Amino acid sequence: MTGLDGKENFLYEYGFDWLVTMSMVIAVGLGGLIGAMARFLIVEAVVQFLPNEHSYWGTVTVNLLGCFVIGILIAWSEKSAVLSPWMHRCVITGLLGSLTTFSTFALDAVNLIQAGRIMTAMLNVGGQIFAGILLVVLGMLTVR
Repeated sequence: MTGLDGKENFLYEYGFDWLVTMSMVIAVGLGGLIGAMARFLIVEAVVQFLPNEHSYWGTVTVNLLGCFVIGILIAWSEKSAVLSPWMHRCVITGLLGSLTTFSTFALDAVNLIQAGRIMTAMLNVGGQIFAGILLVVLGMLTVR
C-alpha cells in the first residue's frame, strides 16, 4: 500500500495502517484548529467595522474566501503535486473545513457539474439549503 507521500510505505507492510490513519486525523485536527482560529479572527475583524444589522458579512467573508482558496488549491493540485495527501487533509479538510464548510459544499457542486451530473448538483445545493434552514427552525422549535 502507499503511504502519505504516495509511495510504498513500510508502515502498511507491518500492519501499522492505524498509525497512518491517526496521522491523517492529526492533520485534520491541526488544520481545523488553525481554520477555526482564522474564522474567529476574520469574522471579528469584519464585523468590527459594520453596524450590528450587517454582522452576517463576517460569515459571508469567510465563506467566499474559503471558496476562492479551495478553488486555487484544487486547480494548483491538478497541475502539480503541490499538496501531499497529509497536507491535503490538513489544509482542505481541516483548515478550510473549519474556516468554512461552504467551500467544500461549493466544491462538491462544481465536481458534480464537471461530471455532467447537473441535476444532481442542483438538487444537492437546493436540498441542503432548504433542509438546513428547515432543521435550524426545527431545532429552535424543539428548545422553545
